[in-house]
Amino acid sequence: MKGFQPPETNDSPDLTPMIDVVFLLIVFFMVVAQRMSEQYIELSALAVAGNSKVEEAPPSRTIISIDETPEGQKIYWGEALIEMSQIGWCVKKNPEWKVFLRVHPKVTHAVVQDAMKEIGNAGQADIIFGTWQTAG
Repeated sequence: MKGFQPPETNDSPDLTPMIDVVFLLIVFFMVVAQRMSEQYIELSALAVAGNSKVEEAPPSRTIISIDETPEGQKIYWGEALIEMSQIGWCVKKNPEWKVFLRVHPKVTHAVVQDAMKEIGNAGQADIIFGTWQTAG
């Protein structure tokens, strides 16, 4: 056994692919950093509150509210109390107006869906949906 020599092998990992990947990442981030520095926009061109114009008279809307009260759900057209079946008539009264549907947070989705079906059946597809926060 005096003359036994273990075979020479290269047990160390080949780092060439890892070095290639590192160099590619460095090049990628250098290019991205250069592009990011070229994308500055003048502040005067941004759409911020100081540059915006407020309309004197906002467009008219049909406002329908669904409220949850201790007596049950109530539906209002503006301030007038109406029934679910009358929503379509209210929308058809001014067909060019957008519909603003305001709903109490505790009203179920089924009721909202029924109201939206009535609005759609009246020929209006442009609905602004909103809810309000309750105190407490």
